[in-house]
Amino acid sequence: MLECPINKTERKTMMYLIIKEIDYENMDNTYRVMDYTSDVDKANDMLQGYNLIEKEDNVFYTIVKYEQSGKPLILTKEMEVA
Repeated sequence: MLECPINKTERKTMMYLIIKEIDYENMDNTYRVMDYTSDVDKANDMLQGYNLIEKEDNVFYTIVKYEQSGKPLILTKEMEVA
């Protein structure tokens, strides 16, 4: 069996973020990270729990997969908004 060596300087960390979105009628929606984990099964359990206890119709929860590399993202050119 062939094995690829892992470059220890560029380890990637996978996280699952539980995001709470509040949908407002007269202003922009708000977003908040409610919790996080590196275990996808635990993230799904958390999502079900948040959805179960939420009583408001304008509040939504979702899972966002977040992968952090060891290097920060540096923008070198300003981006235009279309």
